[in-house]
Amino acid sequence: MVVVGAGISGLTAARRLVQAGAGSVLVLEANDRVGGRTENLDAGNGVITEGGGQWVGPGQDRVLALIDELGLTTFKTYVQGKSICLRNGNRQTYEGTMPPIGPDALADWVQLQTRLEQMASTVPAEAPWDAQNAIEWDSTTFGAWLDSNSASAEAKWLFTLGFSIIFAEDPHNTSFLRALQAIGTSGGVEHMFNTTGGSQESRIVGGSQLISQRMADQLGDRVVVGSPVTEISQESQGVVVTSARTQVRCERVIVAMAPADAERIRFAPGLPGRRAMLQRKWHNGTENKLAAIYDEPFWRGQGFSGQAMTDLPGAPYVIDNSPPDGSVGILLTFIGTAGYGPGLQWSDAILDDPGSRRSAFLNGLTTLFGPKAAQPTRCVEKDWLHEPWIEGGVSTRAPGTLTQYRNAAREPVGRIHWAGTETGILYEGYMDAAVSAGERAADEVVQKL
Repeated sequence: MVVVGAGISGLTAARRLVQAGAGSVLVLEANDRVGGRTENLDAGNGVITEGGGQWVGPGQDRVLALIDELGLTTFKTYVQGKSICLRNGNRQTYEGTMPPIGPDALADWVQLQTRLEQMASTVPAEAPWDAQNAIEWDSTTFGAWLDSNSASAEAKWLFTLGFSIIFAEDPHNTSFLRALQAIGTSGGVEHMFNTTGGSQESRIVGGSQLISQRMADQLGDRVVVGSPVTEISQESQGVVVTSARTQVRCERVIVAMAPADAERIRFAPGLPGRRAMLQRKWHNGTENKLAAIYDEPFWRGQGFSGQAMTDLPGAPYVIDNSPPDGSVGILLTFIGTAGYGPGLQWSDAILDDPGSRRSAFLNGLTTLFGPKAAQPTRCVEKDWLHEPWIEGGVSTRAPGTLTQYRNAAREPVGRIHWAGTETGILYEGYMDAAVSAGERAADEVVQKL
């Protein structure tokens, strides 16, 4: 068997195949590392910060089980103290999960959340295209729905900011049906937004890339990095997989890549129409993660949690990303999800120049936490826009994608099976869906064998 892609999903699939005794297994990875959309960044002195997916929370049973199986542990995201909400120059502090908003905005938030979750409950998890209003909802964007149904600019801003970070995409570019599917299969709006009790509750000690590194260590020389697959040819008796470093004949292949990334591979014979069109039109949300590293988490001594929601271009959402022992302080933000859309906006300088992003980030942190924030020991950034082998960091869908291409993301094509978080049912776009998709693809192969 050949697995294409050594992210969490591909390595999960390979590991399950080996455990099932499914014959020889080879994993081919284009990049020079394993981990896919998880990557540990060096913060100095043996400390890391995560450049990609990093959080796990209640309900994400498959990734939590894998973490335990691999002998890894988790720790809670730091949330003690006051958080900050800054908008239109108005700086407020608060405790808990909900920023301080006026009564009209709060009422609007509640009605928006209630309506979204009611609609989401009518979307079938495995087949969202079968929802009664699927065509209508997939013909518009989440942002357009918010524009038409929000009574408060403040509540709409919070929804736009939160979902821009979650989807790494302006909601005006995201299918409304996809947003409802995500809400229904990811625990609801509060679960998606919250830290304690929500999807951002915990991190992996040593960083999320350790999940893939542990699996790769167990698989040993079955994993080959720096070997991008260029062609997959199906024949009557098997499949021929050609990469930059090898050519392998096998019975079946699992492609654990986002559909846009799989478009780089030549398939012979050609893929069915829906799958081929899906690959050409697919895009993932793209954002960069920036981290500022300090000698200590000084904000904690000032009574702050390190968490902030703002309209500052360099620090729209900030969170404490320090190691579990607090030996150094790390503040993290996300930049570059929208560009010039009606949601979050950045200048060309910030989008194009790492130095401008760093300056905007530190200026934002200084506004939030004072002059100490202007003097980090170092800053690190993961630039997903220019990642050579990965089309963005987070799973999203443009309008029309779900109803036009339906289950093409995960429907096997002959001897080719598909994995990756985009093919998961619950928590699509999260590490949990990557694990469940890898397990599902491995089961498909074992059943065929």
